[in-house]
Amino acid sequence: MSFAWRPPDVLRIVFRSTILFLLFATLSWGTGRATEAKVGQAPPPFALTDEGGETHRLQDLTGRPVVLYFTHNMCHYCTQIIGYLKRAHGAYEARGLTIVTINVMAGDVRLIRRYKEQFSLPFPMLAGKDPQLLRDYEVNYVPIVVFIGRDGRIRRIYHHFILEQDFEASVKEIVEGG
Repeated sequence: MSFAWRPPDVLRIVFRSTILFLLFATLSWGTGRATEAKVGQAPPPFALTDEGGETHRLQDLTGRPVVLYFTHNMCHYCTQIIGYLKRAHGAYEARGLTIVTINVMAGDVRLIRRYKEQFSLPFPMLAGKDPQLLRDYEVNYVPIVVFIGRDGRIRRIYHHFILEQDFEASVKEIVEGG
């Protein structure tokens, strides 16, 4: 007579169920995110509030050239890009350019108001302390500048550093090139 240890039926069922769940989860979710920001694709949607509590939706800007600028109050390099943004706003606002700044540390209006007042921003700043937004746009550090053409597709994404001539060329591309 042979006596081999066998786990109780309940343990086998739990073990098999766990394996099936993990297999299903891996196959269902995959490794990529459907909403990840990528050049040549539509940007991930968002709905964020400004300092007045008004909600801004990215999809409402379809048909316009858009610059998304991700920043926060403690980014000293970001102040250089503010100059680029202001000059572009002055030069291209009449041609439809929309600049949207997103403060990734702001969960409410206080940080937004402080930033807008400090730098006299003439365009909206939104509260961007949203984990899904940060994942979608891969915001691990700032600044990040996203250029979206009139066709609703991302033309360029600059992570951390952008030269002024590259910024100007990218703005010109989305304003004049569609």
